[in-house]
Amino acid sequence: MNADQMRARRRYWFIAILSPLAILLVWALVTAKGMVTSTILPPPWQVVATFADMVQHGYSGIGIWTHIGASLWRVGVAFLAGSVFGTGLGLLRGRVPAIDALLLVPSEIVRPIPPLGLIPLFILWFGIGEISKILLIFISVMLIMMVNAQAGARACSVDALRAAQSMGAGRWQIFRFVVLPSALPQIMTGLRVSMGTALTILVASELLGGDRGLGFVILDASSFFRTTYLFGGIVLIGVIGLLTDRGIAYLGRRIVHWEGKR
Repeated sequence: MNADQMRARRRYWFIAILSPLAILLVWALVTAKGMVTSTILPPPWQVVATFADMVQHGYSGIGIWTHIGASLWRVGVAFLAGSVFGTGLGLLRGRVPAIDALLLVPSEIVRPIPPLGLIPLFILWFGIGEISKILLIFISVMLIMMVNAQAGARACSVDALRAAQSMGAGRWQIFRFVVLPSALPQIMTGLRVSMGTALTILVASELLGGDRGLGFVILDASSFFRTTYLFGGIVLIGVIGLLTDRGIAYLGRRIVHWEGKR
């Protein structure tokens, strides 16, 4: 890394750190000046104090780590299953025209439907238990990953495919060394997008019922105008989203290390 790249990297991280601090400063000034009531927008220091209280005493008689664990378990199971299933379908659709034709109409009918619009149907079919919550997230992740993996598989260079075939490569070797590396950048992008969507659907799905999960904390706090607890739950979801996104982005840089160097 040369001097110019190092300066650009330092500037990048300076801006990345400065922007949330600026938001916190504006938030603190607005609440300190009394421009809005604390019921609508509590000061950041009250939210921090409430979060410390939740860590120590939990929420609604249940430890905050139990709430976090319940949410992470739901989103983790659904995200993993949806990613694997969606990526597999997408790769097949991208390389096998018959499978693409078979799934074209069903997938294009389902894909535009907002997952939240399926909540009444899922309640009717599966009740308000864990199955409904996990399936909502699973479908959202699966559809995103299928589209991204399919686009990545189709982006594979024809010249690269012909070169591999001319060297006697079999179908599995072509998939392993040509198609998959070509699709990986799109797949990693899909993972980042689908994780953000998964967390959004997670919160909405946890509003269906139950007494555990960050979605429950947010809904229950809003019902009783406990705004600081409401913001505490929102901030926790945001932090989880930030950490998972950065983790997937780091993993992507390690796996798709050639991207940006061509």
